[in-house]
Amino acid sequence: MHALGLNHRDNLAWNRQMAAGLARRMMTGDTPAAWANNTELEVQFAVNHLRLAAGDRLLDLGCGWGRHSLPLAARGLRVTGLDLSHELLALARYHARQHGLAVDWVEGDLAHPPLRGPFDAIAQFCGNLLTWFPDRASARDALWRVVGLLRPGGRLLFGSEDWLPELPPRAQHWDEWHGGAAIYRQRFDAQRRIAHHQAVVFGPAHHRREYHQQTWWPTVVEMERLFAEVRLLVVDRRNGCADVPYDPDAPGLVYVLAREGAASDG
Repeated sequence: MHALGLNHRDNLAWNRQMAAGLARRMMTGDTPAAWANNTELEVQFAVNHLRLAAGDRLLDLGCGWGRHSLPLAARGLRVTGLDLSHELLALARYHARQHGLAVDWVEGDLAHPPLRGPFDAIAQFCGNLLTWFPDRASARDALWRVVGLLRPGGRLLFGSEDWLPELPPRAQHWDEWHGGAAIYRQRFDAQRRIAHHQAVVFGPAHHRREYHQQTWWPTVVEMERLFAEVRLLVVDRRNGCADVPYDPDAPGLVYVLAREGAASDG
């Protein structure tokens, strides 16, 4: 495994590689429906809990091929979709044209978003954006920038139904496609709460490329301490995008947060 000390640039290379693999699968046979089982539920949850109305400005972080951006735009929202992947944004533009929908697609890095606010709400579906960064300091800096894009009282949604407080010490899996294959390995430093990921990708003629990622994996207490530092108020917690009470002993963690500065109670 790669030595410690990875940085955000390593993570960007990793994320671009993962996104390119997803785009390749979609363009060679897998349909968007393969990743869209709960889209309508998640969109409705966002509309309800972000208090969205037609005409509101919404930023979809890590929008990918537009799975959530497109149905949100269909509801009359002014949607901006931000993603690091040129390939996935090309698919998003294609699907938007197919459905006659207008979305402002922006290619860029969440750590330095090339955007101007204010947005009425921000959503990051199916993931925990804090775990995109190699350590607490870089996660805090990125979250400050995200908060700066919200209007006072505006809301932020992120999380996933498969969140677990602890990662397995080690994990490995294999992926294969026509003309290539990849091995993915993971290990978790429980004391530092840092996850280390390695991807070894084999292409034609056994061409080998290697990618590494280091991510911070905070506890709930650490996350909520960070929210307070960047002036975010916890409005709600759920195990997923369903209107059932939060159970801390069950998998999944979805946050609804609000920027300080206006009424934000539930």
